[in-house]
This record gives sequence, structure tokens and C-alpha cells, in this order.
Amino acid sequence: MERAHVRSRSQSGFTLIELVVAVALLGVMMVLLYGGLTFAFRSWDAGEANGRRETDRRIGENFLRRELTELFPMRFKDPMSLRFAFDGQPQEFRFVSSRPPEVAMGGLSLVGLSVEPGEGRTHNLVMRRAMPDDAAKDFGPLEKAPGTVLLEGVDSVSFGYFGSENDFVDPHWADTWVTARIPQLVRMTVRNSDGTELPTMTFRIALGAEAGCIENAFQRVCQPRRVGP
Repeated sequence: MERAHVRSRSQSGFTLIELVVAVALLGVMMVLLYGGLTFAFRSWDAGEANGRRETDRRIGENFLRRELTELFPMRFKDPMSLRFAFDGQPQEFRFVSSRPPEVAMGGLSLVGLSVEPGEGRTHNLVMRRAMPDDAAKDFGPLEKAPGTVLLEGVDSVSFGYFGSENDFVDPHWADTWVTARIPQLVRMTVRNSDGTELPTMTFRIALGAEAGCIENAFQRVCQPRRVGP
């Protein structure tokens, strides 16, 4: 009798309370597992986004550094204003590069950097390039030139310029540069749309004060004379 009682008890299965407890524990485990996976995926996405943003920043910085090393001291053909084609504003930067605007084209190119609206509510750092004409007096051709996005998700950008306006003033940083000289350094600070600020980028313009075109009766050579190696 006792053996039959034990057999019948072992074959009766789980009770309702045991099933409820098991289901509850399983639910808690699933919630914890889902939370862990969600956190892992979010961390992965955040790391990938930061890595992509850092890569884009480095590509943009290297591109800008290369552009500024090719800066050309062209003068606008305006007899009333003897100044270089260099316009440095707090949120916009325009200059002339010795690199052509397109691969199949030759000559100089006007270059402009500014923050422009993107898709939705986002903004991007955009570069525009255009070829100047022989009677160029301003950066007007840049207004119709197509734009290339250098950095996405930008809230604002600020430029700074280091140099001296004349021989009687010590070099200093300025937010605006529209003098008859070209500055020695240019810095750019970018603030992202999420409020973070990228490390300040500083570029050196290796041009001497006498940089410009050298002409003779046989040829016209226009290459900037550079300072240092």
C-alpha cells in the first residue's frame, strides 16, 4: 500500500502554484534577458555612431588640412580694393585653392565652407567649389556651385583666424579676417546637434607675405611661395 501511494504521488505532476511560480520566474528571466540585449544593442549602436562620427571628423579634418595647404593667394580683379581673395567670417570661410574644382578641369577654384540645413531638422558642414573667371571680383560663383557634405549632424561651426593685420600689430586671434593679409593659422570648432563639441581643429597656412604670381615675357607661373619645408 505504501509503495502504491508513493507511485501515485510521483505521477500526479506539478501543482498549479508550482506552475505559476515557474511561469513567473520564466517571465522575469525573459524580461532581464530582453533588457540586457536591448542595452547591448543600444551600446553597440552608440559606439558605432561615435566611431563613424570620429571617422567622418578625421576625414573632414584631413580634407580641410589638404585644402588649406593648397591655398592660393589670388587677388580679386578690383582696382579699388587690393586684397587677397580670402574672406574669413565667424560662421563662414571662403578662400582660393590651387586644386581645380573638378578632376577633368584645371586652374584655381573658389572654396566656401559653411553650415547649411540638411534633411529634417539637421544641419551639415558643406563645402562648395567653383572656378573663378578672369575678372573675378568676389566669391559670387560659389552661390550656384553644388555642395559637398563634409560633416553631418552639425549644429554650428565657428572659425578663428590668427595673424597680424599690419606690421604694427602683434599677431592675435580674431573672429573675422578681411584684411589685405592672409592669416598664419585658421581654427575651426564644431558643435554637434546633440550638444557635444568636437576637438578644435587648427590649420597652418604656410604662405610667405610675398606669395603670389611670378610673370615674365615667356610664361606665367602662379605658385605660392611657402614658409619652411
